[in-house]
Amino acid sequence: MTLTREEIDQYVGIDSEKIKGPDAVCKQMIRHWCEVMQENNPLYLDEEYAAKTKYGEVIAPPMQVQVYTMSPLWPVAERKLNPMEHMVKLMEEAGYSSIVATEQGQEYFAPMKVGDEISYTISVDVVSPEKQTSRGPGYFITFLYTFVNQRDELVCKQTFTILAYNSIAKEGA
Repeated sequence: MTLTREEIDQYVGIDSEKIKGPDAVCKQMIRHWCEVMQENNPLYLDEEYAAKTKYGEVIAPPMQVQVYTMSPLWPVAERKLNPMEHMVKLMEEAGYSSIVATEQGQEYFAPMKVGDEISYTISVDVVSPEKQTSRGPGYFITFLYTFVNQRDELVCKQTFTILAYNSIAKEGA
């Protein structure tokens, strides 16, 4: 079932409520990240080195921004659906229930310092017209995450694009 532009646009450009991350930026999570990623930038790990930089202290790797805002797996937090979840639900109800991530981009602004508390909003940024893909008919949907610190300074903007498609309606299937 093809969705109408009006059905899709009801969720486009609407920011979610601000969602505060459960953990403040901390040295332990920076260290774990650097170990896993095999990142040895002294700006993230060496307090003496970092003190001599324009930041004056250790900062977190910018790609780590989402780490501080991930909801705990348990217990599940009670909250309203955000625009991303509404859009995914709309797609699923229309038969576009298969999803594959296609692209992610990040742009960084203020550094994350130890003790910073990161929050975010999410919105549906762009939805393509229905496309015929090799996986089946579907929509490319780009979500926009906006991350801020406790001073409401912009930390990062992240785009995340998915293809929501109907694998059953795939031509020749």
